[in-house]
Amino acid sequence: MTHNIDTEVLVVGAGLLGSSTAMHLASMGARSVDIVDLDLEGIFSSSELNAGGVRATWASPINAQLSRVSIDYYEKIAAEIGFRQKGYFWMYSKEAWPNAHALLKENKDLDSLRIEYLSPAEVTQRFSFLDKTDDLGGATFSPKDGLLNANLLKNHFRNRARENHARFHNRVWIHRAEVSTDQTIELCAWVWPEAMNPDEIKRILTIEQSAGECPRGAKAVKLRAQKIVNCSGAWAKRFAQSMGMRSVSQAVRRQVSVFECKEVDLTSYGMFVDASGVYFHPEANYILAGYAVPEEPEGYNFDYEGESFFEQYIWAPLFNRSTKFEALKHVTGWAGLYEVSPDRNGIVGRVAGFENVFEAHSFSGRGAMQSYGAGLGLAELIVKGKYRTLDLSAMSGSRFESGNTLTEGMLI
Repeated sequence: MTHNIDTEVLVVGAGLLGSSTAMHLASMGARSVDIVDLDLEGIFSSSELNAGGVRATWASPINAQLSRVSIDYYEKIAAEIGFRQKGYFWMYSKEAWPNAHALLKENKDLDSLRIEYLSPAEVTQRFSFLDKTDDLGGATFSPKDGLLNANLLKNHFRNRARENHARFHNRVWIHRAEVSTDQTIELCAWVWPEAMNPDEIKRILTIEQSAGECPRGAKAVKLRAQKIVNCSGAWAKRFAQSMGMRSVSQAVRRQVSVFECKEVDLTSYGMFVDASGVYFHPEANYILAGYAVPEEPEGYNFDYEGESFFEQYIWAPLFNRSTKFEALKHVTGWAGLYEVSPDRNGIVGRVAGFENVFEAHSFSGRGAMQSYGAGLGLAELIVKGKYRTLDLSAMSGSRFESGNTLTEGMLI
């Protein structure tokens, strides 16, 4: 983009949430929809650096409903997005099992999912390599859940949006925005050439930018919009601050390891979640595993700690679950960012105090599985003035001021 933009709806952030929102806005007849992102290809996007899990097994009804609406859509385009419904197999400690079992049983939105509840002995019967189960209280298997290719899903959303004349703009970084007296939103942005190396993109994303002088190599442009949507993921807080708003969410690093295990073939399975919090699934001829370190500080950190992370947080818990996981070979890994709200649930809706400012972010860990439904709901609110398919009002960011936060017990 080398010119100014004047549009009806400007979506900031083109990850899964932003691209889904754009697709729905364009299909519902928004007059003009423009989407801006510094990293349109997603080198550092949470949408690209995730594990690709999709599940409807949530304790909270709203999370289950969002995922169900999304899964219903993904089933229709399964071949296009690599959606494989091989299930989620979730193991619980003796201490955690009674509460988890009760939460799932109480959620009526899960009644049609045919969830199986397994004893520790049945765990090994189902998956013979899981042969250390003395600490388990039970497990669940949800056959409609599974894995997808998040990049293919994101491109599906974008292609459908473009078919309805939405426009995506790369290398755009908004550093200041304000709502004028006539409710028009005026934004100041910097635009860089398409040819940027990853180190330069990373520097812009990780270092606080001054709103003053235009950085070297960039061009200053003006953007105007009647409505704006903050879908900037791990950078949602920064964008909110550029508009003089407070954000309660934080960017937090998550690391993922890829390893080789010649004793176990997972290629025909879906996602496994161990009682330790380690999750793992097949990744081509290898296994991908991740873990959320509880004491991880907030911040824009993309450094992967390599074998030290793998050995401490991945290998040890997996060996405690299976004798087959004794001989593992670390192959590679990466770090990405989660955008985490105080109650660890997504934020979607109109921003309190503004009629024409909206947001959809903090879905980290569930962007792939809920992006379709969240984008649909938000587009309905923007275009039609109210939620129709799903009532997402409980997910408004104003809940943190009112104290009506959400509770979700099924978190990794």
